[in-house]
Amino acid sequence: MLILFLIYFAIITAINAEITGKQYASIPELFYQDNYDNCMMREDEAFYCSLTYKLEPVDKEYPPDVWINIKNISDIHVNYRHDHLRRWICVPKTCPGINKTQEDDPELQKSLEMCYNKKFKKFGLKGTVSDIKCDTIEPKYPFDWVDAFAMFLAISYILFVAYATIYEGIARYQTPDEYRKRLSTPMGMVLGACSITKNWIRLKTIKNTPEIEKLRCIQGIRVYNTILVILTHTILGFVAAPVANTRYTETMPEKYARVFFASGPLCVSTFFLISSFLLTNGLFEYQKDKRMSFKMVFMVFANRLFRLTPTVFTIVLFHATLLRFLGSGPNWYHFIGAEYLKCRANGWSNLLYINNWVDTHRMCLPITWYLALDTQYFLGLLFFIWFIKSNEKYVYHIIGAALMCNMVGTFFQNYYYDFTALSYPTAEMYYGMDQFLSSNQFHYQLGSAIGNTAGPIVGTAFGYYFFKHKFDEKPFFRTKFRIAMWWIVTWGVAIPFVIIPGFIILNASTEKNIFWASVYVAVSRPLFAFVIGTGIIGFTQGVGWLCVHVCQWPPTYVLGRLTFSAYLVHMSIILIRPSLARYPLHLSDFQMLVGFLGDISIVYLIATFITLFLELPVSELQKFIFGPKETKQKTEEKENSEKTE
Repeated sequence: MLILFLIYFAIITAINAEITGKQYASIPELFYQDNYDNCMMREDEAFYCSLTYKLEPVDKEYPPDVWINIKNISDIHVNYRHDHLRRWICVPKTCPGINKTQEDDPELQKSLEMCYNKKFKKFGLKGTVSDIKCDTIEPKYPFDWVDAFAMFLAISYILFVAYATIYEGIARYQTPDEYRKRLSTPMGMVLGACSITKNWIRLKTIKNTPEIEKLRCIQGIRVYNTILVILTHTILGFVAAPVANTRYTETMPEKYARVFFASGPLCVSTFFLISSFLLTNGLFEYQKDKRMSFKMVFMVFANRLFRLTPTVFTIVLFHATLLRFLGSGPNWYHFIGAEYLKCRANGWSNLLYINNWVDTHRMCLPITWYLALDTQYFLGLLFFIWFIKSNEKYVYHIIGAALMCNMVGTFFQNYYYDFTALSYPTAEMYYGMDQFLSSNQFHYQLGSAIGNTAGPIVGTAFGYYFFKHKFDEKPFFRTKFRIAMWWIVTWGVAIPFVIIPGFIILNASTEKNIFWASVYVAVSRPLFAFVIGTGIIGFTQGVGWLCVHVCQWPPTYVLGRLTFSAYLVHMSIILIRPSLARYPLHLSDFQMLVGFLGDISIVYLIATFITLFLELPVSELQKFIFGPKETKQKTEEKENSEKTE
């Protein structure tokens, strides 16, 4: 392993050694930003524009040395396009004499081009101006009736929750019979479900049954997986912004963590696996006494939609309305403004969980591709598990056949589109996130239905195994040999499988081979899902030493309940950072670590409020609407006991 590290580092160092620091310093700054706030203080004269200035030599036959350096640096595929200068300028200051006009006015483009050609004439360079976006003192997207509606809803709901909390709080000082009487009416049930006090008790109450105890590790895995997702997106938020020290982002191939960063989609397979694992176990448990039917499938799916949609609606509406009023800056409309436009146009598809199929290149809340896909898998798995139950003696044959079909389909899909085995992260691709989010590889492979189906299929197999053997007196991992095999499969296979192929694939000198790339894509997710599934089964049987204790750490019991809200809201927080940046960011590992810790803290704080105000009330109402009578009765009895305590 050490030899692989040294070889990889040597290759990357050799590539970058072709360009000296002196040559790098001789070329124009890639990113430059005028003082945004100072420009806006010009009031009616405020005119702040961003643009891309695409360089070329004046004399193409005998180009200047600076142009040769620019081309040599830009030709390294991990680097930015240094011949595409990004500028944010206060027009009256940097290019005086240009009249304030619309950003799509051809005269503005022509005038800015003349201004910059004069500036770069001394270098023997000229260029063309494109991608002009301008701000004035007037808001680009004024407050409208949709914003007013969102604000009215938010204020009304907050006041309602406050009233519900006070109502339920006063009822607590009454006798148990009076408390039960007040909260047993339809209105009392709604008010009780929305009480912050009751929801705080629900949030921190830990249920204790033999099955829940065995599955404690699930909440820990969810929490740590969510943290990994937030870490990845925090890094993306940094590198998507204008950067002062561009060499930092361009030399990211030298950082070993890049392999794990590029393998991020494997982590999402864990979420799919857990969902199908729990669904399979739950449905087979249900079918001990009852049979599945179309009505039951409809009710289970409606139950899920009722639980998820209010929170999704809230975040989508926030992105489509009030988010854009939280700040300003040179890049505010590039990130936040673009998100506003996408959510106004396509937010409806998020609420129907089809946003991974409809106008995907302009997806509102791009992170919700996972939620849409998980919901589609959920519906498909209801019928798949129903079919398995009807042919239970062939359960593993059916699952194996489905997995093989998926692997073959994934192979041919990747081969047809000529995708690389891993998404090769480059500075230019992640700048602004436009290229990455519009790439076919993201939509047709990384976030596609066929590309992620292995997780749910493998999760179904392990969920069924857990259902059949969860209370066995003699667990499978009971001998030293089997425990040793568990360690080999989970750590001896998973980590090397991510690291070794990753270093080979991301090696700049590795020649692309579409056949082996497609084999890797077809095999990697099923194998990774198998490893995670094996790990979970081992944890349920007490195997794992420190690992199982980490995954069953008591705080994760509560944090796991915040995972859904944390996942949905974290993009809002991460988007704001590059949007507010007044000048190019100076990046370092330490700064990213501090930013990540800040993001985690803010995300989980906001997720707590969303869970208390929205998720838990909806979850409680769900029990009364969809739950059987005995469940409702038990819930009421439990609440009464909590009140008397």
